[in-house]
Order: sequence, then structure tokens, then C-alpha cells
Amino acid sequence: MKKEEGEMFRTLLSSLMFLTVTTLAAEFPNVQTTELVNSVPFGVLPLFSVQSQTLPEDSIDIGYSITNTTFEDTLEIDVLNNPKEVSPFIVLGEVLGFNGFIWAWDRYVLDKNYARTGPSYWKRNFKEGWEWDHNHWAINFYGHPYQGATYYNFARGAGYGFYGSLLFTALGSYTWEMFAETEYPSINDLLATSIGGAVYGEVLYRLSRKFYGVDESSWYKQVAAFGFAHSAYLQRKIFGNRDGITGNTPVDMSIFLGTGSHFGNIYRYGGRNEDDLDQRWDDKHIMYGAEIEYGKPFRKVKRPFDYFTLYTRGEVGPDGTLFQLDVTGKLANAGVHGRGHWVDFATYLDYSTFYGDFATVGTISLGTGIDFSLWLLPKLRFRMYHQIYFILLGTTDMGYDDLIRTVHPEYESDMDNYQYNMGAKYVLGLELMVGERFRVKMKTVVDALHTIPGSLPHYGADGWDMLLKNYITAEYDLTDKISMGGRLDTYAKVAAYSSEFFEPMSRGVFAYTLYFSYKLF
Repeated sequence: MKKEEGEMFRTLLSSLMFLTVTTLAAEFPNVQTTELVNSVPFGVLPLFSVQSQTLPEDSIDIGYSITNTTFEDTLEIDVLNNPKEVSPFIVLGEVLGFNGFIWAWDRYVLDKNYARTGPSYWKRNFKEGWEWDHNHWAINFYGHPYQGATYYNFARGAGYGFYGSLLFTALGSYTWEMFAETEYPSINDLLATSIGGAVYGEVLYRLSRKFYGVDESSWYKQVAAFGFAHSAYLQRKIFGNRDGITGNTPVDMSIFLGTGSHFGNIYRYGGRNEDDLDQRWDDKHIMYGAEIEYGKPFRKVKRPFDYFTLYTRGEVGPDGTLFQLDVTGKLANAGVHGRGHWVDFATYLDYSTFYGDFATVGTISLGTGIDFSLWLLPKLRFRMYHQIYFILLGTTDMGYDDLIRTVHPEYESDMDNYQYNMGAKYVLGLELMVGERFRVKMKTVVDALHTIPGSLPHYGADGWDMLLKNYITAEYDLTDKISMGGRLDTYAKVAAYSSEFFEPMSRGVFAYTLYFSYKLF
């Protein structure tokens, strides 16, 4: 797929995000905000300034408007513990029927060659097996997960939990890969559609239920619920409420808009310094994005993704664009909390993407971590979290277009030439809240990735990629809803491949941005 199609995907993603946050803003104009009402909330005992306070039973406040940690987000506990699932044969029929509809559309409406499949291709697939494909990056790591989210929500809306719905998602992906295309079945598509589909699907499902948690929801709430998770919404309309979720789980969401500049360079360690890219990259950009925290980090997770964070941002400038989407959800946790402090141990599922003209990276990861927060002083709260992951599937761009072109003059730089990797990820997060209005956050992500044997693209090479992403933000609340801030973003990559042709390389991209944020709820 050509570069203009990649631009189309980025434009589509940006438009979808804009419509989403606009809908949310219109839907929750009067929701109580989560700002602090006191520098030290009632019930909090700072470590170094103990005050005499009476603490109500099972009620704490660590800077959130929700103080009761036992609030219910379900209509009936019996429904939660013993869901009445729709027959699995019905759900499987819906998943296969959806595949059939998409295939027929591609075959008879769009007249795509890859849809001209049949028994001879099916026999070949069973006989010769699976391979790694290198379709356009945005198709593989945004398009396929969204298709998987539709599979997932057929099951989720029918009363199945996270893992049961994941199974239906994998079945939908497997049957598509084996029977719906002339291409060989793809290992990376199966992983991205199944796991990525479950991550996106659960997030969309929870946001959909935020709008349509009870039967009395107004029509415009139901339109929004349909937009987030159409297959789950239709299941509920046909078969009724199967999980009892009311949508009462607290959600914090902010949108932001700003402007700044980014700059960077590439250096080749083999003695050849590529043309200086600082001037080309030293350009202005507009940044936009949104951040969601679903649930509270100290609360017991009864079901996967009872707590998750979503961070997305985009940059648009004269010399390039960027789109980032990171989702991290808790699968299970154990911890203690009280008097304003907490410590939490958890397992996480993470799907992170960083896509654009300057760099392209994606990881699907499973890991564990510790998260703790302390009130050090009456007006000083400190939070730190550490997470370590095994990367089930990673991707990195090559960055050797000029060298490839010297050997293969026909080569054209596009988004089809990237590595598939496995490896490890480490995440460090720090947050400091000073007083009632000022806060500083830092997040560092380090990926160590090695090429998966047998997954090389046509011009690829086997080796290591080391990636560093660091984000530092400082924000000050101007009002209860509006904040202003500044941020410094860093992306660095070191590549070392086992090839004389691809000499070791480092790449650095930096961005500074001033922005305003608006707290939707």
C-alpha cells in the first residue's frame, strides 16, 4: 500500500479521536470534577505531618472526588458472578457471519484480488501453514485490532468475560486468515487481531457501557454507545443486559491541544554520517490528544480492565506527522490502601503504538508491576510505579532506506518494510503533586527487541533494536476544568544488525510543546 494510503489511515485515526472526545464533551457537561477540594483531603495522614483526624469506616480520599472504595458498578451481584451467556453457537455464528459479510464486500463490491479465494487456497493454507506478512503497518496494527474488537464485542455483549471473549476473537481471526484471503495465513495478524482486538474491544466496551449502563439511557447516549461498540450494543438490544454493568465506574478524561517544535538526527556508527537532519526536523507542529483513566489505581480488580489507562496524541507539522496510542489494563492485582496511601501489585496487558514519519514502533506485552503512592507532606503527594513486560510481538521500522536503495534502485520507502521482534519492556513512572494545582509527571519506557527468526521483510536484517521513549510534563490548573502545561518528549533508537550492509545506527527525535488541557470529567 502506498504512502497516500498511510496518510489516509492517519487522517482517519485523527478524525475518529476528535469525534470521540467531542461526543464525550457534549455528554458530560455537568459531571463533578475530580480535583482536590483541600490540599490534604479528609482522612489522609501525611507521613511527616500526622494530624488528628477521624477516619470513617471504609472511606478514604487520596485526591479523588470518589471517597467510598466499595461503590458498586453493577446492578446485581448475582448477574456479575453468574452471567447468563448467550449460546456460544449463536455467538460463533455471528462472528463467522461478520467474516462472511466483510469477505463478500471485499469480493463483490470492492473487487479485491485477495478476496478471490476458494478451496484450492484453503487446501494450500492447511498444507503449507503460516507466515509473517508485511502489509501496510497501519492495516496490521490498527485495522486488524479494530476488526478483532468487533469479534470481541459480539461475545462481550453476549455475557462472556474477558478471556471467553478473547477466545471468540481468536476464532474469528483464525477463520479469516485460513478461508477469507488468497494470501497465506499470517502469524502477526492472528496475534494483533486476537490480543489487540481484546484490548481495544474491552476499552470500547467499557466506554460504551459508560453511556448505556441502564435501560433508561437517552437516545443520544445510546447513539454514543453504539458508536463505541456496535456489536456489543446490538447484542444487548437483541438479548438483553447480560453483565449488569451500570457504568458507574469513575472515569477521568482530559483532552489537550498545543503547539511546539521537534528536532533530531541520525548517526551511522560505521564512519558515514548521514546528511544532517536537524534542519529538516527542526519544524513546528500542532499537538492534540486525550488521556483516560478508568477506575482507580488502588481499587481491587474483580475483572480484567476494571482499571485501565489510555493515552493518545497526534502531531501534525509541515515535515511529518505522528500518532501514538497506548493502552494498559490491569488483569489482576493485590494490595493495601488506607489514610491516603497505597501500594498495589498487579499483572498488566499493554498495547502501545507509535506511528509516523519520524518513527514507527508497536508492542503487545504481558507483564507485572508495583504501584505506590504516599502523602509525604500535607501539600506534597508522591507516586511511583515500575512495570516489566515480556513483549509477545513487537515491530520497529528499519531506517536504512538510503542504503537499501543503493543496492536495490527499485526500492521505494513505504510502511511495508519493518521488523518483527520479541523482547522485554521496562516502564518507570513518577508523579509529584504540589499543593492543589501543580503537578509534574515523568514516564520512561525502554524496549529491548530482537528480530524474530523467519520474520524478515524482503530487505530486512536480523539483530537488536533498543528503544527509549521519555515523556516529562508539568501542569498547572488555571481553573477547575482548564490547565496549562509544558512537555518534553524524547524518542531514541539504537539498531545493531548482524549484517555488514546495515551498519549500527542511532536516531534521536525530541519535541517540546506548550499546551492547554480541558477536563471533560
